[in-house]
Amino acid sequence: MDKLAVIDLGSSKIDLILASYLPSGNFTVFAEMSEPVKIVDDFDGEGLLRIARSTEAINILKMYKMVCEINKVDNIIAVGSSSLKNLKNYRSFLDEIYTVCGLKFKLLTVEEETSALYSGVINSIDAPKAVVINISGGSTRILQYNRRNILNQIVIPCGTYSIAKVMDEVKDTKKACDLMVDKFKKELDKIEWLKTIEPEYMFVGVGNAFNNTATLSRKIRKYPLDLNHNYVLDRENFNKVYELLTTLEIDKTKKVKGVSSERADIFASGVCMIKAFCDTVNCENYTTSIKGMKEGFIYNTVVSSTTGDKPVSDLLGFSLDNISAFYESDYNNSKHVTELALILFRQLRVLHKLPRSYVKVLRTAASLHDSGQRIKFYDHEKNSFHIILNSEVLGITHREIILAAFVSASQNINDFSLTDWIRYKDILLEEDLDAVKKLSIIVRLAEALDKTHRGIVQDVSCDILGDSVIMKTIVTMDASIEIRETLKSSQDFRKIYKKSLEVL
Repeated sequence: MDKLAVIDLGSSKIDLILASYLPSGNFTVFAEMSEPVKIVDDFDGEGLLRIARSTEAINILKMYKMVCEINKVDNIIAVGSSSLKNLKNYRSFLDEIYTVCGLKFKLLTVEEETSALYSGVINSIDAPKAVVINISGGSTRILQYNRRNILNQIVIPCGTYSIAKVMDEVKDTKKACDLMVDKFKKELDKIEWLKTIEPEYMFVGVGNAFNNTATLSRKIRKYPLDLNHNYVLDRENFNKVYELLTTLEIDKTKKVKGVSSERADIFASGVCMIKAFCDTVNCENYTTSIKGMKEGFIYNTVVSSTTGDKPVSDLLGFSLDNISAFYESDYNNSKHVTELALILFRQLRVLHKLPRSYVKVLRTAASLHDSGQRIKFYDHEKNSFHIILNSEVLGITHREIILAAFVSASQNINDFSLTDWIRYKDILLEEDLDAVKKLSIIVRLAEALDKTHRGIVQDVSCDILGDSVIMKTIVTMDASIEIRETLKSSQDFRKIYKKSLEVL
């Protein structure tokens, strides 16, 4: 297993991300650090970076280099924002970094930054057509893509730090927020292609502004899932965040407790910029992505070697493979149980009558059906529930993640927890309860059909006759153990599907 580090020297912060990866292209992030430091905006009278700020940045980079050495990471990708070229002495600054830290930074072009952002988003959010807006401290990047082609892109030299300067002149929070919204709207109004976005496009928000807004929104809503990635925020709930913000006394020296790692004024300016964007494009909802440019560099370095520089075609499958690869599960068994579960889903369609929209739920639950055994074998289904909720499953919605957790945890009908179900009722649909019960039996049958983890049962054919289902197994050798285990589910099968089960 190899390791990789990405150090991103931005205009207002310096980020570090560490990942382990395999030759197959699977990778997992195991550490991340971020330190705020204003670089681009801290010029002296001659447009040179101040010595104090240069020293601060180098000390942070020395720390990051030490973290890499402690974790035995030799492969370090060190990149700098294109905005650093605004410094007259940026070359000597980079030379000093190399001399002191041994890190050779490459200053990215605008196109390279956009490519990395696009890669980070499209490989983590299931959105064939989207408009991505990435708000940072010193700038805002917006791109539009359709079917893996970038159609439009622009960088606005305006970020949360520059917008927040309004706070220096206006002390009234409500008035300051209105001014920040108007100021950013004027910048957005200059972008003609933003006015022609078609309704089917998804809006995806990247960066601390969106991440912090999602966190506050979840707290206000008492959202039961502690997950910002793929969190969909509609206008009604966003307006609650904005309205709460306008009632706060914003102090530059304080943070919004429990929500943001940034100063309150920077948090406020970020929310105002989001409001300006949503107003400009008439956005009814947007999706939050915690994956951005840094993750894009990892995808482009690690995954592109197996995909030929194309985005991951099966995002959910890649994500589930990732989890199996790094958490010591029996990959072959997980894969085979998933295949059998999908076969049973098709074979029993006339009985369960579930739409194909539940296939992602079934794939996730079947793939991670035994994940709880990593913690403890006994009652491992309960542990699987929490693992699925807290694993980084990409390519499915929050609702689908919750459903997969319930399917995996409900291998025994009597183990189903209505109390837990009620906790997530605001996210789930009325018909989901029936679907979970039907899918849980399918996963249980699929697991039993590979009880010995030998892949003996290659295929299944189900004949539905009157009040019974005859399941014919196609095997490579004696499958008496698998058949015996499968028949143990016959009683629950009758309760759910109202038919007896025979296995041959």
